[in-house]
Amino acid sequence: MQDHGIKFGLEYLGMRTMLNQNRYPFISTMEECRDLIATTGQQNVGFVLDSFHWYCANENIEDIRSLSPSEVVVVDINDARSGFTRETQVDGKRELPLATGVIDLKSFLQGLVDIGYDGPVRTEPFNQELNQMDDAPALQTNMKAIRKALALLG
Repeated sequence: MQDHGIKFGLEYLGMRTMLNQNRYPFISTMEECRDLIATTGQQNVGFVLDSFHWYCANENIEDIRSLSPSEVVVVDINDARSGFTRETQVDGKRELPLATGVIDLKSFLQGLVDIGYDGPVRTEPFNQELNQMDDAPALQTNMKAIRKALALLG
């Protein structure tokens, strides 16, 4: 892939609910994922950095500031469900950015600005209401949420 200019992104899964779900826990923090990426020895492997997993792993803006922009392949912005603690959030149930205000998306995005990240940003909500929409309204709803999130930066 590297010979063709393709980057490969790895995503850590920060939900505490997944740590005890299987026989072997998966990588659940930025630091663990950074170690895995380094172990590959490949220059084209980096992070899929997701605000939901960042939040669930109890990470902060300083964790993002520890990255170089070249370490980030793509960014997912989401919000977490209200009424659940960070330890009880479940993968596959997320909200559009700023829908609940549970995740400090301003700090997440500011960290990316601070390191000079200029790559793709997308939503990844696992949301029944959004899934039931036709494609065009779902896209408009996503775009509105992305624009609202990016407006946090001024």
